[in-house]
Amino acid sequence: MSVDVPAPRTPEKVARIIVAGEPRSKQRPRVTQRGTFTPKQTLEQESLIRDHWVATGHARFEHPVIVDIDFYNGMKHRRDIDNMAKLVLDALNGLAFVDDYLVVGLNLRKLHTVKDKARTEITIREVILWPDEA
Repeated sequence: MSVDVPAPRTPEKVARIIVAGEPRSKQRPRVTQRGTFTPKQTLEQESLIRDHWVATGHARFEHPVIVDIDFYNGMKHRRDIDNMAKLVLDALNGLAFVDDYLVVGLNLRKLHTVKDKARTEITIREVILWPDEA
């Protein structure tokens, strides 16, 4: 007689933040005669995301994570979703997770809403790989 042993489950460690305001894309660095710099809009948006993360009081994730990002756009700008995700991941790198190499899954959605409800919703789930899953 065989006994079915349930597979171990990954503990649920989840953090969620909502950043109000129009989502932004990561802009390319600008090169001038004085050197290379990151555009002000990108720096401001990354800082805003970091501030929201710090305000939650969540500890940094040490294990692999899956990141879900929902971008609710209030304006009909044409933005590439990969550049929008890059801004979020770069902002949280070293703060929400040790390094972005720990991101093993990325789920993205770009949606439209009314202007005053524009926001970015970020959910991070820790995934601990059990020995039989490795």
